[in-house]
Amino acid sequence: MNKSIRIAAGTILAAALGANAHAFDLKGLTDKATKAVDEASNKVNEQTDKANSAINSASEKGQANLDQATGQWQVAGDAKNMVDTLSSDLGVSRAQAAGGSAALLALAQTKLDASQFSGITDKVSGLSNMLGSSEQSSGLLGNVLGNVKSLQGAQTAFSAMGLSPDMIGQFAPVMLKFLGGQGVADGVLGSLQQLWTPAG
Repeated sequence: MNKSIRIAAGTILAAALGANAHAFDLKGLTDKATKAVDEASNKVNEQTDKANSAINSASEKGQANLDQATGQWQVAGDAKNMVDTLSSDLGVSRAQAAGGSAALLALAQTKLDASQFSGITDKVSGLSNMLGSSEQSSGLLGNVLGNVKSLQGAQTAFSAMGLSPDMIGQFAPVMLKFLGGQGVADGVLGSLQQLWTPAG
């Protein structure tokens, strides 16, 4: 009888130890899996941070180049007031306001008759110098604005300056209002509106 009890007790003890060992092994595997997931998550976060940092750095560098290029322009007189108005009303930088308005005016200079375009520059001081200096600038602005021969070219110029091409639709009414306030003829303003409005 005592022998049987000892055997039974031994069996129960062995089973208990085995169960504990199994539980211990399961906990160890769980801990390893959790650690592996945490390490993978940390690596993903590190790569994401690096990618975001690179994007931000490129964006800041591009804006710095744009600011430097537009800083060489002769933006003065009424043209300066127009740029300041665009920057304030649309929430863009002065460099972007200058570049965007120059792109649209470069398109107008290409498409309008000389007499029509002079009807703009004669009324708005500083535009001729602004466009002249943009055409003569080297690098980004000189290349981009020199290729504005169509509305699509103006959209490309906007993109190069960190502006959505759709913002042409926001620049145009502000510029038309300003030009009208300077005495530009209604017929010329109508031509500009058609020129700056996407088809369709």
